[in-house]
Order: sequence, then structure tokens, then C-alpha cells
Amino acid sequence: MAADPWSPLCTISHGGQRYLCLSRVQTGSNVHIHVTNSNEVWRTDPIEEALEDWDAARNVTSRDLVNKLREKFQNSSPVLDIQGSIPSLSFQVDSGKVTLDLLKLPVSEARALVQEVLFDMSDRVRSLEGLLKDRESDAARSVSLVKQKNQQILFPDVTARRRGFGGSSAQAKKRLPGESLINPGCKSKKAAKGVDFEES
Repeated sequence: MAADPWSPLCTISHGGQRYLCLSRVQTGSNVHIHVTNSNEVWRTDPIEEALEDWDAARNVTSRDLVNKLREKFQNSSPVLDIQGSIPSLSFQVDSGKVTLDLLKLPVSEARALVQEVLFDMSDRVRSLEGLLKDRESDAARSVSLVKQKNQQILFPDVTARRRGFGGSSAQAKKRLPGESLINPGCKSKKAAKGVDFEES
């Protein structure tokens, strides 16, 4: 099976440079932490043995272990020391301080790893942007439908109101000559008369 995508753990500032700590889970292998400044790459030995006294790391899968490391590193950044003869990465856990030795990778292997990380991250960003765009489109359609329904409720068709809430113009009855305005359908009892100017 293929390895999981690279999982960034945290960034560390050291000696005026920034370093990225990352790891990933690969089937059938132990978990390593990699540290890189994009030019050079260091790797720890398998970390399971070094973390056996950390209660949070006991009886968990490799994937869960990486997630716990990410949470731990983001809450309290580890300390990177690459000036000594043996570079190290130190961080605090419940049982005390853990120090992991770092092994510098050969140039060819380091370049291949940085390239792999770069394209892996790029694919993930593009995938996340696609998901975000789809969700924004769905949200915009939902808002449009809600607005349309609200407008139909608050502002019914004016012509429909004039016709009697939905009656068609063909169904509207015309008033016949002599028909009462007050009681449609009934004829006026008295015929309409003109004004008699002589009575006044």
C-alpha cells in the first residue's frame, strides 16, 4: 500500500531560519520525524521506543501517534539543536523531556524528499480549494432559493392580487349594464336617472 500524505507537525525558528517538522505513516514501517529547511533534511530514528513512557502514545496506531505529536508540537513547540556534532529535537511530554537524535540525509535523498513533500502539499491544497469552492457554490444556491421563497411569501404577484389571489383574466367577470356594484350578480332595483335641474 502507498504511504499516507505527509503530515506537517509544526514550524520551528532556529538560527534565523525556519524549519518544518513533518512525518507520515507508511504501511509496515515505524514513524520517523523529518526536519527540513528546504535545502537540508534530517530524520529521527523510529520514535515509538523513545515515546514508550508517554501515556498518550501507548496502544495507539501510527496514524494516531502522528496526530498526537502534531497536537503536542503545536501547543508547545519543540527545541531544535543542529549546531552540535549530533543535532537533536527535544520536546516535553507528561513523563518528562524527550530528545530525539537527528540523522542528516544524503543530498540526493533530501532533494527527492523535499520534492515529494512539495508536490504532495500542492495536491492537497488544490483538493481543499476544490472542496471549498463546491461548498461555497452549494451555500450560494441555498441562499438564493431561500431568498426566492421569502420573496414569494412576502411579495405575492401583484396581478394575482388584483384578480383575486390567482384568478386568471379569463375568469374575471365583467359587470353587466344595470348590475349592482354592491351585490354583483344582482340588478339594481332602480334605474339610473339623470340629474333633474328643475326640481332645485
